[in-house]
This record gives sequence, C-alpha cells and structure tokens, in this order.
Amino acid sequence: MILLFAGVLFACNKSADTPAPVETEVGGATSAYKDTTTVATGNVVIKYSKTSQCYPSNEIFAFSATATGLPTGATYSWNFGDGHTANGSTVGNIYDAAGTYTVILTIKNSSGQTLNTASVSVAAWGQQVTPHAAFSTAIYDVNYVNNMTFTSSSTVQHGTVTNYTWDFGDGTITSTSNSFLQHNFANVAADRTYPVKLVVTANSGCKDTVTVPVSVAAVYAISGDFNIASYNACTNEYFVLTPTATGVPAGAVYTWDFADASGTATGNPVTHFFTYQNDYDVKMTITLNGKTIYQTNKWVHANGQNIKPKALFVKTLVSEDATSQKWSFYSAANIPHGYITGYYWDFGDGKTDNNFNTYVEDIYPKASANTNYTIKFIVTGNTGCKDTASGYITIPAK
Repeated sequence: MILLFAGVLFACNKSADTPAPVETEVGGATSAYKDTTTVATGNVVIKYSKTSQCYPSNEIFAFSATATGLPTGATYSWNFGDGHTANGSTVGNIYDAAGTYTVILTIKNSSGQTLNTASVSVAAWGQQVTPHAAFSTAIYDVNYVNNMTFTSSSTVQHGTVTNYTWDFGDGTITSTSNSFLQHNFANVAADRTYPVKLVVTANSGCKDTVTVPVSVAAVYAISGDFNIASYNACTNEYFVLTPTATGVPAGAVYTWDFADASGTATGNPVTHFFTYQNDYDVKMTITLNGKTIYQTNKWVHANGQNIKPKALFVKTLVSEDATSQKWSFYSAANIPHGYITGYYWDFGDGKTDNNFNTYVEDIYPKASANTNYTIKFIVTGNTGCKDTASGYITIPAK
C-alpha cells in the first residue's frame, strides 16, 4: 500500500516486520494502488514496485512504461541512476547499495530521435540488509548466579543494527539500542531454564530472531568464608583450611585455588603446603551439580618450607699467655629459604654478644686447674625461627 502525504510517497511493504523506505515522486501525477506506484507525465505512464528488502527476499525493483501516440518501432531506454541501464517497456533492476536514485526513461523513435523523457525517484535499501541475531550469556557475579549479562554479537552485512528486543522468558521484555544488557532472574529453589529470545532490527527495518535456552542456577542464602590454621611453621609448615560458610546445600563441593601455581584441590577441610614465603590470595569456590553457587577468598601469609636457619660456628685459639687465652668464634650459619636476622653468642663465662656479629672474640683467664666452658650460638631467621649450636673449650691451668 502507498500513502501520499504532502507530495511524499510512503511505500508500505506487505510484511509488517519490513516497512519500505520513503519514495519521492519526481514530476508527473503520482498515484498508488497496493504495492504499485504510478507516475504519469504527459502521455507517459511509469509504474514501479519492489519486493521486500528482507531475507529470504532480495530487493528487486520492477518498472513498466506505457505511452500514447507513439509511432511504430518506438523504443524505451532506462537509466536507473546507479550505473545500470536497460531497454524495453518492462524492466527490472537490483540496487546493490542503499540510497535514493533518479530513474530516467527515454523514449525514442526508430530513427533515434527522443520523443519523451520521464523520471521517477526511488529509495532503495540495497542488498544483504537483514541482520543475523546472536548473543552470549555470562554470570555477572558468581555469588549472585541469577544476575546475568547478555551480550549481542548480532551483525548485518550492509547497514546497522538499531534495536535489540529481549524476551527473557520470565515475563520480562526489554527493548534497547544497547548490545549489552544485565538481567536479574527471580530467586528459585531449583535450577531453571528460560527460553531467552533476542529480536534484532536493522536500519532497513529487517529483523532476525534467535532463541537460546539459558540455565539459571538455584539461589542459596550462603554467607561466610573459611578458617586458616598454621602448623609447624619452623620445620615443615602446613595449613588446614576449614570452611565456615553457612547455608550451603547438601552435596556441595568445595574447590580451592591456593594462588601458588599448584593447581586446585577439593575437600572440607583441606591441607596445603606452600613452598615459598609469600602472601597468597586463596579462593574457595562452592559448586553444586557442576555449577558455581558461591565464592569467597582470603589472604594467607605463608613462611614456606626450609625456613629454619642452621646454627654452625668455628672456634679458634687466637693467642695465649701465662694468665689467659684468647679465642675467636666465627659464624658458619646458613638458611635454605629466607635470610638471617640475628646472632646471639653466649661465651659460657657470663659474657654475651647479641650485636649480629659473625665474628667475635673472648679472653678466658687461667685458673689453678683446667676450666671447661660451653659456648652457645643462637641464630634467628627472618620468620622468627631459631637454631642453637653448642661447642666446648678447655682453658688450661696456669
């Protein structure tokens, strides 16, 4: 059907989903009947119509012309305004690109003289203007599994997508120009699948529809996290992590990511050894029937393994006279992982040194009889772990 308002033609396609573009008459009296437009200029009458621009149709324009009082052998020549031409009283044309085109008809006699010229203006959408509907879904926050995002990946070969209409299958319909949308489904006690439908509309008026079953997990009122307990910090440190989250349904599985490249583990509780000293962001994920229903995390400070220092020292007699001996003590302590932060020397004669010296000396007096002294050497590592070494010297009588 064609509607004429203030000299402008609006050609309406038969399909309600694919409205035709605006078409403007160029010269002559214009009238319309159903899907055919008639333009009369003098004794020349041009009629044209077009098929739908939307798939599975291709937009094809059909033109026909009649004229009165023409001599025998008169010819009809068409210039469609897009570089295409045709001859005959009935012709057709396919416009590749969208635009408004002026179609010129030239009627000549058998000698090639121009008898009449008439023109009409047509608006074309071109070819491949129907969009292809597609979208993907994701959970926006694993702790709110009914809060989902929808991202359209719809495309159109020629033109632009102008509207996205979402029917979420739960009674909610949203129409928007944005390709990204967030939607909250109602809390349900059991997993549920919704037939989510997306209708995309291109600027040509053409539409496409896709329906995808979207599974929404049941919503559980889970809260809390987990406890962390450390054992044997200085010898063979390990951690026991115990979930304390409440509201977890029966049959749920606890999966742990320790953030130390060791992979994941499952269990309630679970034991883990951290090899190196560091702060680790440990994540606990709770799943039910293969779906994530809750997630939380905590930072864990680990000392790592082999962090206890080894206390060793070397004792050497430096000098001696009739009344005393001078001894030196040199640290040979080491630590596999970490670094040493303190040395403490106890010389056994009431004197000590805690000035973090690796080399120390002490003078021992000679008595009337041989005297034994116990030397203690205490080493402290950066984690606070300690080790002690002992040695003995004998000072001879004077």
